[in-house]
Amino acid sequence: MNLKKMLLIAAKLLVSGGLLFLLYRKIPLHDLQELLGSVDYRYLVPIGGLLFFNTVLSAWKWRLLLLADGVDIPLPTLTVTYLIGSFYNLFLPSSIGGDSYRIFDIAKKSSDGVRAAASVFADRFSGFLALVILSLVSSILVALEFRNLMFFVGPLLILLVLLAVLTALVKQKPIRYFLAVTRLDRFQVVTRLVEKFFLSFQCYGADRRLLRQVMVISFAFQLSVICIVYLLSLALHASVSFFYFSAFVPLITLLEALPISIYGLGLRDVGYVFFFGWAGMTNLETRSLALLFLGVTVGYSLVGGIVYLFRIFSADPIHPEKAESP
Repeated sequence: MNLKKMLLIAAKLLVSGGLLFLLYRKIPLHDLQELLGSVDYRYLVPIGGLLFFNTVLSAWKWRLLLLADGVDIPLPTLTVTYLIGSFYNLFLPSSIGGDSYRIFDIAKKSSDGVRAAASVFADRFSGFLALVILSLVSSILVALEFRNLMFFVGPLLILLVLLAVLTALVKQKPIRYFLAVTRLDRFQVVTRLVEKFFLSFQCYGADRRLLRQVMVISFAFQLSVICIVYLLSLALHASVSFFYFSAFVPLITLLEALPISIYGLGLRDVGYVFFFGWAGMTNLETRSLALLFLGVTVGYSLVGGIVYLFRIFSADPIHPEKAESP
């Protein structure tokens, strides 16, 4: 790891640590432990079911994208790869770590790294596009509820950026111009990879039915996350209308996606404290909800670590490429 990457990770750790210190320094530890200790664990069963449902949904969307590009990987295999990718995200500075594993694993199985990378990018992009659209709708609801337009500007700007990126991918000319200006088009390997990437995106864009399916799955995923956070609040005995969760969770998810912290730590907590404070939650409840969400998602990601160990130990030591995912 070079010095630049080390400094970047250190900066992210500083952001996460600083925000956590500011948010929790005046919260009595005993009261926090008492509230978290009173959690109704019966809610963890449907929450766990929704988390697994989201994993299967994501793997299904990924499979649709791969099939459109001529790569046929079974749904169980993609589900397992997704789980292991979420485990990788626990230890790497951003979700790029998990995506890198997904690309590596499917490239190994399909013998085509560019198609694997294109499918992961399209999967991420469609999910983020659905999130931003939901965030934009949420911001309108929040702005009307609290008569404050400041909630609306951020999601709108991000949506415009995403649309600009999508336009560049569809038109291709802006990207080709960038390669020409940076003189990267001199390298044949770069040109070849970009052309293959474009071909994959042309396969996705040519199938309108596929695009509808991908976006429906992406919206279903984000709505499921809202339900998960709402169930977590019920487990904490917090009585807040579901409306606020439908309005705030997409905005919080968008906030924690900013690449300036480790695993969203600090930013996520700021989101829960700020937004649900407006909804009437106490300081103790907002922070407990953030910690409970972190604990549940980390615990679920560790399942991916167990699956990863199983995959390693069940691999054929002589012909590991023949080993199938569980």
